[in-house]
Amino acid sequence: MAQIQPDKKKKKISDKVLIFGIVLCLAVMAFSLYQIIKTAMAYREGEEEYNQLRQYTTAQQDSGGDGGESVSGSSASTIAKSLNAVSVSGDPEEETLKAPISVDWNSLKSINQDIVGWIYIGALKLSYPVTHYTDNDFYLHRTFEKNDNFAGSIFEEYQNSTDFSDPNTIIYGHNMKNGSMFGTLSHLEEKYAEDPYIWMLTPNGNYCYRIFSMKKAAISDETYTLFMGTDDTFTDWCNKMKSSSDIDTGDFSFTTESKILTLSTCTTDSGHRFVVQAQRIADTDISGS
Repeated sequence: MAQIQPDKKKKKISDKVLIFGIVLCLAVMAFSLYQIIKTAMAYREGEEEYNQLRQYTTAQQDSGGDGGESVSGSSASTIAKSLNAVSVSGDPEEETLKAPISVDWNSLKSINQDIVGWIYIGALKLSYPVTHYTDNDFYLHRTFEKNDNFAGSIFEEYQNSTDFSDPNTIIYGHNMKNGSMFGTLSHLEEKYAEDPYIWMLTPNGNYCYRIFSMKKAAISDETYTLFMGTDDTFTDWCNKMKSSSDIDTGDFSFTTESKILTLSTCTTDSGHRFVVQAQRIADTDISGS
């Protein structure tokens, strides 16, 4: 009876190991490809949903415009003219500011009652609904229509009042690789000079904020301080936030009546977030006129 030579036996074992290794590599590649496709599809599904929601917003026009322009249209001149009414010191002039977009709140509320606002950042062409829930987890990976999706929603800190009346209102959003949600928020460091304003439109009124600070902050940083009331501690905090900015944003004056908007998104460092802070400089009525 013939016996398998040791060298041949080793070769067969090596061949089996090689085949197993190839199969394993192919399986890993297939799984990685599946994950990439799955992620890409999730990104697309999320953006398609938010693009559909933007049909409930309309860009405001100059008095000579024909109206009805999509928010994705060229409304920059309208926004610039409106915001020219704001003085550098942060005090609105007598002329009432006009919000850059109008929002169909009834339609959006029929889709999701958790909506509390719509954020608009002209420099980034960023335009999203803002939700609020009883915790900060629900909308972390759920879209506005409550579909499971890694992109999640732009949402307000659950401890904040839904009418944006708190001294410091915190808004969270994912730093998506495709630039959606708060994926371009850090670009404000380069685009700040073009348009240093953030609009928060709400069912009860529209609020214009001027950016005064941009920086990376630790997740335990006092940037995330919530205030029940205000005194000198609050104004000291505002001035500290201003001085900690990574870029110079000019002169600002804070009082106990100031209203701060803090936008927060993740970074490649799990212990830090990129933060943009802005001071409310003007309120407009619901019509924005």
